Amino acid sequence: MSVDDAGRLASVLGNRSWGVFLRSDPFIFNIFDFEHLPRGAKKQRELAQWRLEKVFPEDLSNFIHTVLHPGGKRLLSVLLPLRDAGRVEDWFREHPASLTFLGNSTLELMNRLWAGGLAGMRKQSPQVMIELDHQLGVAVFQESSRPYYMRKFRCDSEQMFLMEVRKTLEYVKSNYSRTPRSVAFFPGRPKFAFSNQAEIWRQLNLTPFAIPGGAAFAMSGAG
Repeated sequence: MSVDDAGRLASVLGNRSWGVFLRSDPFIFNIFDFEHLPRGAKKQRELAQWRLEKVFPEDLSNFIHTVLHPGGKRLLSVLLPLRDAGRVEDWFREHPASLTFLGNSTLELMNRLWAGGLAGMRKQSPQVMIELDHQLGVAVFQESSRPYYMRKFRCDSEQMFLMEVRKTLEYVKSNYSRTPRSVAFFPGRPKFAFSNQAEIWRQLNLTPFAIPGGAAFAMSGAG
């Protein structure tokens, strides 16, 4: 859901505790590779912060910075503007509902998908995951269950979706020398309807990854 959706939701949830997964509009993702990676979350966070300060133009004190270790010598940096987190928290303070967790829908899908949260998926995983909610698409590319590239894109039609995914696949091929062949697709609440989803995957040369209970999983992950 969006930040605004979370505010509207707070007014109708009632006197209970809730966790909220926001879609990725306000989030900024960066994946960093290192020659050596120290042990311990604190040192890894300091290393990611150091790398981020070299490439990120804004003041990091204005963001909530989360650092994840997907494996190997790679770190995933996730930024959420304080103003967006604050808006959601303020809305919940003004209503009887209690906010206990504020997360990201894309990361939740990644966690459940690649941590083997679905039956039969521990020994295999798709090479690319695509989340689509309203006009926002997020493509996550991974190898051996470890993400190496993420891209957000906007699309308001089936044709634009096809164009953006194709452009992203070409970028990955050119810059990472990889050609993904399998896709896990999670359509939350897209602004448009697909006339022939199978044809899109055929044109992109991607094989849909069978996900047990995929629709329900996408709904629970998108929050």
